Amino acid sequence: MGNVLTGIKKTIIRGKKSNELKPILSGDRIVVYEEKLANQLLNRSFGETKKRGLYLNIYEALLLAEEKKLDVYDKSGKKVPLKKLMEVGESLNEGFAMKYDVFRDLRLARGYVVKPGIKFGCDFVVYARGKKPGRTHSKWMVQVIPESARMDYSQLTGAARLATNVRKKLLLATVTERGPVYYEVGRAKL
Repeated sequence: MGNVLTGIKKTIIRGKKSNELKPILSGDRIVVYEEKLANQLLNRSFGETKKRGLYLNIYEALLLAEEKKLDVYDKSGKKVPLKKLMEVGESLNEGFAMKYDVFRDLRLARGYVVKPGIKFGCDFVVYARGKKPGRTHSKWMVQVIPESARMDYSQLTGAARLATNVRKKLLLATVTERGPVYYEVGRAKL
């Protein structure tokens, strides 16, 4: 399987000289106005379309910026450094760095499409390889937990029950010094 970032051209992502077409940080989203760039990203299952452009979440924008596939600008037209994107993520989401490690591993290293899982009460939903959001349902719900976390049995049961009810598998992800580790949680069939 090819790299999910292959084919995204840096020269197009940098945008035109006009600030109106550059990817702009707006709150917790990055808005891509330039149509050709937006289509390139959407074809690789990045972002979601809205009236005014393509909206990337902070995880997607940070991954693309780290891989030098996207430059993000503030509303005044100044380039936003990676450190600032990370700070924005951390200010919005407790445990952001750990969750970003899981997002990066699933999206870049393993080639899955990963989207926010807030409507399912988890950190991410993950689509099987070759499946696209909007055309199919996600396969997994991912909850990122610290390696030292203790989970209450009722929390674990509730999360597993929710995953079963929405026809997904529950993955618990934790980040170790060797990278993310995943545990599938579900009912055993005897």
